[in-house]
Amino acid sequence: MSIQGIKNKGFFLILLLALSCSTAQLGVNISLPERGGTFVDVVKENYRWSVAGSGGELTANQVDNHGWPTVDARYVLDYRPVAEWANSIDDPEAYRIDVSGTYTCAFTGQATMKVIAGCRIENETYDPGSNLTTFNLIVSGPVGPGHGLIIFEFTQTKRSGSSPVGSGFTNFRMIRPGYTLNTTKTFTDKFIAALTGIKFSVVRFMCFTGTNGREPTYPDSTTWQQRKLPTDASQVKIASINKQGGAAWEYVIELSNLTKMDPWINIPLSVTDEYVKNVAKLFKDRLDPSLTLYVESSNEVWNTAPAFNQSLYNQAEAQALGINEHNNHARRSVELAQLFESVYGAGSLNNQVRVILCSHKPMLKWWVEPMLQYVESNFGPPKNYFNAIACQTYFSGGEEAGDPVSTILDKCHSSITQQVDEAGQTNEAGRKQWIASAKKWQLAGGFCSYEGGPDHGGGSTTNIGNRIQAERHERMAREWYYNLDDCFFKLGANIAAQFTLSSAYTRYGCWGLTDDITKPNRNPKYAAAKKLADSLHANPISIPMQNQIKSNEILLYHNHLSNTLSLQLNLTKPNTIQLSLVNLQGKRIRKYKTKTLQAGTHRVNWDLRTGSIPLTNGVYTCLILLGNKTLVEKIFVTK
Repeated sequence: MSIQGIKNKGFFLILLLALSCSTAQLGVNISLPERGGTFVDVVKENYRWSVAGSGGELTANQVDNHGWPTVDARYVLDYRPVAEWANSIDDPEAYRIDVSGTYTCAFTGQATMKVIAGCRIENETYDPGSNLTTFNLIVSGPVGPGHGLIIFEFTQTKRSGSSPVGSGFTNFRMIRPGYTLNTTKTFTDKFIAALTGIKFSVVRFMCFTGTNGREPTYPDSTTWQQRKLPTDASQVKIASINKQGGAAWEYVIELSNLTKMDPWINIPLSVTDEYVKNVAKLFKDRLDPSLTLYVESSNEVWNTAPAFNQSLYNQAEAQALGINEHNNHARRSVELAQLFESVYGAGSLNNQVRVILCSHKPMLKWWVEPMLQYVESNFGPPKNYFNAIACQTYFSGGEEAGDPVSTILDKCHSSITQQVDEAGQTNEAGRKQWIASAKKWQLAGGFCSYEGGPDHGGGSTTNIGNRIQAERHERMAREWYYNLDDCFFKLGANIAAQFTLSSAYTRYGCWGLTDDITKPNRNPKYAAAKKLADSLHANPISIPMQNQIKSNEILLYHNHLSNTLSLQLNLTKPNTIQLSLVNLQGKRIRKYKTKTLQAGTHRVNWDLRTGSIPLTNGVYTCLILLGNKTLVEKIFVTK
């Protein structure tokens, strides 16, 4: 350990080289929509249009290029609990979200509005000068049986004053109660409050961007021109215009920048190289440079369930290339790393961009190890492409009829404990074995979990009442905490992304930390996540030192007169340098602009006085990234 101290005029700086360290970051998967709302404009998160009168689904020749109806149309919103429409509710509490209030609505064109169910319409006005129709849609309270089913129709439609009757309309907006029609807010305050109420470091956007089930039949591809646009009729699937995915990448970036949380994105299998490069350029140009971008190839390409057609695409592509399906998953992941690096620049991998190789938890030695061996044989060391390997951290129990809540929770605890160490068992895929594999392959980000939490889904109604009650029990919060604290982070694992922030509690799963984004603390799991995140942030930041900078490559010293850090770099080949300063709460408060340097000797000066957050007395971490190598300096500042 080397220590350098400099003292002048009351300013004392100690640089302390950190020899070994590990990270622990809590992340979350977000849905679209969250239960209780994501977007201020409801239309962005709901696309249930049908033909007015008949209720038949809109076809391709009944919508325009953005998905707006070109005929008279019916709009349906259904927030009722599962499965009230079949005269049965899974949830023994029969909890339902409150959607009452006055929605301010507008669209381009004319129509006669007709209420079918669950609302009333007032103050309908058409302005011929702007060709804009506005109206108020009122959903009454109190919350009770049937509340949340809202149906209304646009009849006698005209896109413009000269258009024929029945020609449809465009740009329909349905702004939530509490916001004006001209609001500049994209996301609801309640959603942002629930998301930022827990100190998540990473947000995984797999559900938000609609990764599952969006692939065409191989060898068809998806082009950049087919991507979802912010101007499309909704940010969920629009099958009629062949936009099978979810939200536009622009909204991923906007939310990441707003919350200051690192985005974890999933790139569909069928997209072209041009598509990938354009995604990379979009994030490079628009994402807050202090944030890190995590990249994953699709989602669960091993999963053969009907909703996961990406597995079929992967299998067909593998067969065409003459390799097996898991090696094709590895090949595609390497390809994504190469494409992103071609845009971000040499040395960006494991720095600004971090590719995660994901697989099914039991498949460590059946898929993951062979994939890493395949990459090493065909592309070189996997650590040059992948930051980490990842699987799920789900736990479950209580599917048997008659199991009381206490037994369900006992089984959940056992389910967690049994996943820690599987040495000598058939799969040998315990969390300790995953961690050991990541260490063996020298992956800087180690072992991560792309999804996790209590798994009580599957679609069966067996014991559903007790399964849901167990999810709301205070002890479930303790089991959730045990799963990630004792049985993940304390073992030496890295990122764990909870699945999900919110959801309804039904036979199809009780995935959310809460079942109402507007009242997140009604479920104890939310408080448990907040407690764990606070605990992780309370400790000084630490990062894996799998690939350390050599002592002859860099010299660092402090100029006490100008209050700058100076680095002398001795490079044998071109490389990138990136500097960050992090406080004890794990918040990055300074970032030096990434530079690409040629071979030779260089000096980099960094003025620590610049920045929106002032430096105060205390310990900071200076993170130095040189290509894919890492150095950490602990800095103690007093004045």
